[in-house]
Amino acid sequence: MDSMKILVLEACGLSLSYLGCYGSEWVATPNLDRIAAEGIVFDWHFVDQPELLPSTPLPKRSVGTGCYALEAAIGAPMQPHVTRCELLPSFADDVLKAMETNDAWLWIEGPSLLPPWIREDDLLGMYFDEDDLEDRLTPWTDPPFEVADLDEAEVLELQNTYAAVVTLFDAQLEVIVNHLDDDTLLCVTARSGLPLAEHGMIGTPQPRLHDELVHVPLLVRLPNRPSRLAPLPGREPENAGLRIAALTQPVDLLPTILEALGQSIPPTHGRSLWPLIRGEVDSIRPYAFAHLQAGGEESRLIRTPTWALHVDPSGARAAQVYVKPEDRREVNDLGQQQIEAAEQMAATMRAFMDAIRRPGPLTYPSINVDSTAESR
Repeated sequence: MDSMKILVLEACGLSLSYLGCYGSEWVATPNLDRIAAEGIVFDWHFVDQPELLPSTPLPKRSVGTGCYALEAAIGAPMQPHVTRCELLPSFADDVLKAMETNDAWLWIEGPSLLPPWIREDDLLGMYFDEDDLEDRLTPWTDPPFEVADLDEAEVLELQNTYAAVVTLFDAQLEVIVNHLDDDTLLCVTARSGLPLAEHGMIGTPQPRLHDELVHVPLLVRLPNRPSRLAPLPGREPENAGLRIAALTQPVDLLPTILEALGQSIPPTHGRSLWPLIRGEVDSIRPYAFAHLQAGGEESRLIRTPTWALHVDPSGARAAQVYVKPEDRREVNDLGQQQIEAAEQMAATMRAFMDAIRRPGPLTYPSINVDSTAESR
């Protein structure tokens, strides 16, 4: 399949919980749902560098190097043609224009789904009903990125407005998908999610690595034509809609794409996703990792299938522990009750930070925390 093309659409600020294919029942995302139904859904994809305001160029990010830490980054033997699409209204047109380059690998950075959400029409009001209007609830087009103590009405205005933005993004996808040929592998993901008052913040004025920021969609729709990577699940009815419940991260995209293009894969921290897709393995890592600096603070996250540990490296804030997947919204901090689990994960995190600074492929330091699950 030497003629295969790859198109990666990487939105900024796309919250997984607003997508129908990830369980939302009130936001219309028919085109994302169509991609999911025809392709592969990765249920546990976590970004390691959740930049809301993109500043790091792709060749220095984990998706461009296949490595977690910049000091350990290894240049990829092949880089995509990168196009940045900032504005949502022109997103589809910008992508179609970029596709005219006929590159084998096209990476679209954007669009941004972050506020301010300015539209000349009333589309942002599509999720406000008559009762809302009678209560004088209207779209909130320019919410500030700050620590926010919102009342119920303000949260409704904020989240309903964002839901409309997600639906508008989904509508743009229809134009793009309908222009793809049979040789194109399509990947839809996000550079970050978007906190919308779930933990008292809009955006990231403080570095809090909760699910609404780091747990993002990853959808892959394979080409229609036979692949030299066979056997792969194609888009036939019996294979479509495959869901993979394994921890994946952006570092995995580079080795996955290079393998699909028949390119050599350098030593990386990432793991190709093809063994998961082919059903050869059930997992490719024991835990996911993320880090963020904002507002003069830093946070780190280690996420296993059953635990999430949030750490402030300075020690100014106590470590937080959440049980997964039960505590999806991370509202019940068990840091004081699960001291042993927190200490075990913190030790693993320190070993992991040392490991990613060493050259060569990453060997994950072992973690033995899930054995404490019965005590929770």
